[in-house]
Amino acid sequence: MAAIPVSLRRYLRQRIPLLLCVALMLGAAGYPLAILFAQSLFPNILGGRFDGFLDAYRRIVETQDLLAMIGTSLAWAGSVTLVSWIFGIPCGYLLARTDMPGKLWARLSLLVPIMTPPYILALSYILIMQQGGFGDAALGGLPEGLRAWFFSFWGVTVVMALASFGYVSLAVEATLSGLPRRLEDAASLLGAGWWTRMRTIILPLLLPAILNSGLLVFLEALSNFGVPAVLGTRSNLPLLPAEIFYLVTSWPVDLALATSLSSLLCLFALITLYGSRWLANVIGGGDVRPGAPEIIRLSARGKVLAWTWLGLLFACSSGVPYVAMVLTSLADGWGQGMPGLTLDHYRALLEPGSRGLQALLTSLGLSVAAATICVILGGYIAYVNVRSQGPMQRFLDGLATLPRVIPKIVMAVALILAWNAVWIRVDLYNTVWMLLLAYVVIYITDALNYSNSTLRSMSPNLEGAGAILGASRARVFVEIVLPRLRPALTAAWLTTFIVCMRELVASILLLPPGVDVTATFIFNQFEQGDIAVAMAMATITILLSTLVLVVFQLRRRSV
Repeated sequence: MAAIPVSLRRYLRQRIPLLLCVALMLGAAGYPLAILFAQSLFPNILGGRFDGFLDAYRRIVETQDLLAMIGTSLAWAGSVTLVSWIFGIPCGYLLARTDMPGKLWARLSLLVPIMTPPYILALSYILIMQQGGFGDAALGGLPEGLRAWFFSFWGVTVVMALASFGYVSLAVEATLSGLPRRLEDAASLLGAGWWTRMRTIILPLLLPAILNSGLLVFLEALSNFGVPAVLGTRSNLPLLPAEIFYLVTSWPVDLALATSLSSLLCLFALITLYGSRWLANVIGGGDVRPGAPEIIRLSARGKVLAWTWLGLLFACSSGVPYVAMVLTSLADGWGQGMPGLTLDHYRALLEPGSRGLQALLTSLGLSVAAATICVILGGYIAYVNVRSQGPMQRFLDGLATLPRVIPKIVMAVALILAWNAVWIRVDLYNTVWMLLLAYVVIYITDALNYSNSTLRSMSPNLEGAGAILGASRARVFVEIVLPRLRPALTAAWLTTFIVCMRELVASILLLPPGVDVTATFIFNQFEQGDIAVAMAMATITILLSTLVLVVFQLRRRSV
């Protein structure tokens, strides 16, 4: 047997980390998605038959209701993006370019709705706007026109936008804060007014941030399951994620149609991703060196108007819904417009052995485990990706993009198909381990993004010096790269923990019978009419997430 040449062995040894990362991402995300697309084309392929090619797609084209629902879903996601821009861009501008007082509190007011799960916001607004709800109790009866508007396309749109506009604000503020004032100063010297400078200098430079934040909001809306399931059904607004869920969970199960609709959802997401990148390259103003931005001094009236805008958005996105949520969790009975208050719902929830406490502990365990695994795997994959080159690296880069772009409900359906296939010998499906795997696959993207951006700004000189002194790649990663990545990985762990604590769609599809996490507990209790207990769990979940965030911030300041 011929020996392997030394040069080939050296090449393979150097490529092993890259090959391992590619194999890992292929197994985690590529394989389930390939099964999903194959199933959408050949409905019986998992049974070994190749008949019925494109049958499910033909049913979509021939069914007017499905075509209308696809159009409604795209229009809804686009409308949510537009409203989020209207809410968020002025907030980002005020924070970055004016001397308005209390900016720290203003930024915190934008973070609160981001931390609040959209389905909890929707549930709270239902409690306010429904017949006999908080709105009727506080105002002696809401106008029926307002109630009808809320339970309509635009009402559902505004609720989702209130949960999403913070992403736009923070992205716009970060970009505007880094734009140097020399271009605007030069334009002013040439006689350009505020609007001319805004139209010809600021907006082109700001466009990539607007499009990227809009892409994030669009994908979140297009793939969101909670708001369509909770509020969309009450507003007679059928949307794709809720339809896919009912096709998978309601008898008779129609996997062929569910996978074909999921494939279309993926296609729309990918078109949006590459379309926004193309538009940013064509219209965007290019890169500029960061510098001190121009700060506009607001008059007293301007400061009042700025805080009125931010205060109104905070009241609608957090204040009013939180009051409704907490009051409902404490309500014992209703009389004379105000409820009697009790802690009984919290006691019942936290009673040893109760279903609520089990759900809370399951969520905590899964979230801690998923965040830790995501940080370890995501940090290493990002390191290998950034420090490698060639076609294999580009392939890994594309694979790593998939979890960020693919809608969560699509990935959940793909995992069901992949781990239920006849050739899978590991009995993972219908266990909590399946949900842990889903959390890792769906949310590893945060660790990848945080690590990627930090690694790209780090010089590889120290790693090269370590390698020259004989350190292995593993030792270089552990002793040189990891300490410098720690702040990014800490932020990634925190983000992943919070989103896993509120995760609904993968949980509701993949949890085994008899097991709950906080999101499914809230959803099921609300649907069954035990609203006070559902809101008590929602309050505890948000308080826990906030507590973890505060502890991390305090430790960060003390370091």
